[in-house]
Amino acid sequence: TVPITTSHFHSRVLGLLSSYLANLESPTYDVVGTMATTQNTRPVVVPPLSNADSYLTPNDATSQLVGVTSSWIDLCSPDPLIADLSRQVLMLEVAYAAFCGIGYLLIPGPKLHHGTLHSEGVIYYARAIQDALDLGPYIQFHIWQQMVDNPEVEVDTMGDLAPLARAEYLAPDEGEPLNVDAFGSWDAWDSIRKTCKYHTRLLVGMSQPLLPMTRSHCYNIMN
Repeated sequence: TVPITTSHFHSRVLGLLSSYLANLESPTYDVVGTMATTQNTRPVVVPPLSNADSYLTPNDATSQLVGVTSSWIDLCSPDPLIADLSRQVLMLEVAYAAFCGIGYLLIPGPKLHHGTLHSEGVIYYARAIQDALDLGPYIQFHIWQQMVDNPEVEVDTMGDLAPLARAEYLAPDEGEPLNVDAFGSWDAWDSIRKTCKYHTRLLVGMSQPLLPMTRSHCYNIMN
């Protein structure tokens, strides 16, 4: 496997987002003293990839690689700014992977938990995958997600876009513990494949957590 983009691209996207949020917090005024709204409403546009943004180049060996898209984006974010930025990143990566001749892409599954919100943005994730299928007509897409929907597994790391979602788009924390949903991952995958009309180039890869092996487990495996 090989990542489509580098840490340089990640840093560049974070810089764009940081500058945009800083402009929102410090509005400017025009010459007549009225608030200028162009800086507050203009979306963040991620420019095309540069040479430093990817190690991949089109060649005969590239078709044998499995590309991995960025795991730090959040297509399911309740914040439309984060969701749109994540969508731009994914589309850029899919387009470049198609240009390089990659035939297989591994895409991290949807983030199902945003505070007390659960699976609210799966439909946006599914629509992004649908567009990616059209953008990469020769790519086979594998959605990599957990076997069981466990909120404790969805841990944000430094540099992820999910924690940068603005507070006004998040539901208030009610202090109730989040429970494991045995069918949450299945429901999410079912929504994705239905939205994509059961596309033949769309598959799922499940990550099953390792469990301690007891004597009964060994007996069941052997029999």
